[in-house]
Amino acid sequence: MIQGQFRSSILQVPAEVTPLKFRGYLRKEIETVQATAQNEEDIIVVRLFVLEKVLFGLGPKKVDSILQGVVGKCPNIQRIELEALVRPLTLDEMQEAADEAQETLQALSHRVMASGGKLGPATGGN
Repeated sequence: MIQGQFRSSILQVPAEVTPLKFRGYLRKEIETVQATAQNEEDIIVVRLFVLEKVLFGLGPKKVDSILQGVVGKCPNIQRIELEALVRPLTLDEMQEAADEAQETLQALSHRVMASGGKLGPATGGN
């Protein structure tokens, strides 16, 4: 049975972060999110918003390598959901993304509780 909490974190990479600075910026931010875990059972999903120009500057293989490396070093980070942006999000759009993430976590939590605390593959139309 899972004893920890499900949580989400929304991060937007600032527009001034270049492809060369992306790895360092992301590592620092993800380590900060990891530090918020209250116990080893906590599960954190990070939704990361990044400008397309940064992603294109790095290329898909490099981005994947960076994300895997960061997740591999943070045991409570379950995954990072990457969202490419043409322009930075407004505060209202960030709040909307946070609300969507909370809804997703609630649905996941209900699914886990319905399965007796075991996280398995989704069933049905989800």
